[in-house]
Amino acid sequence: MAAASRKRLVCPEAQRIISVLDECVRKIDVLSLLPCELVRPERVSQELGDAAVESLREHLRLSEEYRSLQNTDTRRDEAITRALQDSLRNFLRHVRPHKEAESVKAALQGAGPIIEEDQKAVQELGAGLRELRDVLMERLMTTPREERERRRHGQEVRQRQQRNAEFLHTLEQEVNAAKNHRDKVITKKDGEIRCMKDSLCQMERVWEEFLQQAQKKAEQQHQSDQKNSEMKLLRLQEEANQLRAQLDHLTTQHREREATLRKKNDKVETEIENWIQKYDMEMEEKQEKLERLMQTYEEERAELLQLQEHYAVLELEHSQIMEERRRERERREEEEREREAKSRAAVIIQAFWRGWRVRKAMKNRTKGKKGKKGKKGKGKKGK
Repeated sequence: MAAASRKRLVCPEAQRIISVLDECVRKIDVLSLLPCELVRPERVSQELGDAAVESLREHLRLSEEYRSLQNTDTRRDEAITRALQDSLRNFLRHVRPHKEAESVKAALQGAGPIIEEDQKAVQELGAGLRELRDVLMERLMTTPREERERRRHGQEVRQRQQRNAEFLHTLEQEVNAAKNHRDKVITKKDGEIRCMKDSLCQMERVWEEFLQQAQKKAEQQHQSDQKNSEMKLLRLQEEANQLRAQLDHLTTQHREREATLRKKNDKVETEIENWIQKYDMEMEEKQEKLERLMQTYEEERAELLQLQEHYAVLELEHSQIMEERRRERERREEEEREREAKSRAAVIIQAFWRGWRVRKAMKNRTKGKKGKKGKKGKGKKGK
């Protein structure tokens, strides 16, 4: 705004537009002080003149008549409305020579009572016109280069927003892929653990069945051979000791294998926990990065919306200005055509006037020659 305040309107069309708006604001300020009844006409007469007082009285009379006839007769209302408009233009025409608006306001203040509702409506209209003048001034002082720079900045913002959306979509795909990979790894490890547990349970059942069968055979053999000799009993005891040693050996092997499997299971669980921790850390980092990107996206989106709203307002103002320029150009062309028609008419009139004067001069000259010839003839006859 500081740079815009140092600019000046160089284009004559822009100066005319601003001058028209200034004149409208000045007239609105005057209308906001018009009384509903002229109580002290001497104030208006002293500052503005008797003609302004008469035009103001006529306008107030028509205003009162319009209020009394309103909503009664449509044709009469239209006639009063046109007369009221003409009277207001006439009064403003008398006020126009006074360049200082303060002198006109001072003349109208205290001249009579004012309807507060009408004054408030006119003041709101004046405020709207002033706001329109400020916006239009800023728009007219905006150079085409600044307009192109503003559009380029908006295009860059939209491209940045599109890139952020694509990057966000890529991050979401990576997160989903990481989740799927984690689920597959956990499922695979769970399957291996279940297989190990099933194998261990199956080995324990086999050993129990083997032990039961061995005991059963030993009992059957003991019952059948109990009547045999002591040698056979010693041999059976030796076989039982061998079986017990084999059982201890198998038990030791199974316990060692069980310890190995438990260590492997603990290692797998530790690896799973490490994977989960690593995944949680990566997810936290990506979540923080995603939040920063979302914050940047929201800021840029708000900036884009603000620029779009501002651009829509500027485009509407530009359309209005172009329409006003078109009307002004058509008016100038119409005036030029009228001036050319008047010029041609003046040339024709001048040519007709010159021809008439030449014919009149020639006619007078012809009459003079005839008079001289008559006088000469009379002289000869006398001699």
